[in-house]
Amino acid sequence: MRHLVAWGPAVLWVAVLFVLSELQGIPEPLEPLAGINDKVVHALLYAVLGGALAWGRHAGPIRPPHGVLLLAGFIYGALDEWHQSFVPGRTPSVGDWVADAVGVIVGYAALHLILSRPTPVPPEPDRSRSDAPTRSTPKRD
Repeated sequence: MRHLVAWGPAVLWVAVLFVLSELQGIPEPLEPLAGINDKVVHALLYAVLGGALAWGRHAGPIRPPHGVLLLAGFIYGALDEWHQSFVPGRTPSVGDWVADAVGVIVGYAALHLILSRPTPVPPEPDRSRSDAPTRSTPKRD
């Protein structure tokens, strides 16, 4: 179960990217993105993948090296561009792949930094001094 919680978001996002790559045009809900630079959209979509990979490393029982996870994101971006060469109306682009890679790096680094922040530890109370009044006992001889 822990593997699913850790790596499920990355697998789910890869599936989303694959479906988006299959589309011949821009689906109606994504039309507002049509006015945004293509490279920015690629970087944003792949930043989510980078963040999901960082989450998988943080939450999973196995922690692959950062470089391996980043390389996996880069390779998926390259495979996605190659996949687009088979989709009518889509063309692969090295520029899109570079934007994908930049997005993976930014998303991964951002979430990794957030997740690896040390949690503040509350200060220990000073036990050497007591604010409670002391009770003195009379001295007996």
